Amino acid sequence: MKKPDDRDHDLRDIQAEETTRGKKQPKKALSLARRRMIAEMAMMLQDPRCDKDTYLEVIREYGLQEESHEFRQLLALWRKRRGND
Repeated sequence: MKKPDDRDHDLRDIQAEETTRGKKQPKKALSLARRRMIAEMAMMLQDPRCDKDTYLEVIREYGLQEESHEFRQLLALWRKRRGND
């Protein structure tokens, strides 16, 4: 469910990574991916057209397992904002 803006972000991230003169920064890359996930989940929570199944599918696309603490937190946010739909 990538939008053109996501591709632009990916390209900028790659360019930024390339300018680090060969020094990989895995923590920075993880942080960027995490920020992107949080932003996307927040937008989905605000979107009245987004349903729970789509929301859960995107969480899983980010690699979070249903047993994980983060998955449960994101599900709790859905329930707090939207109820148990």
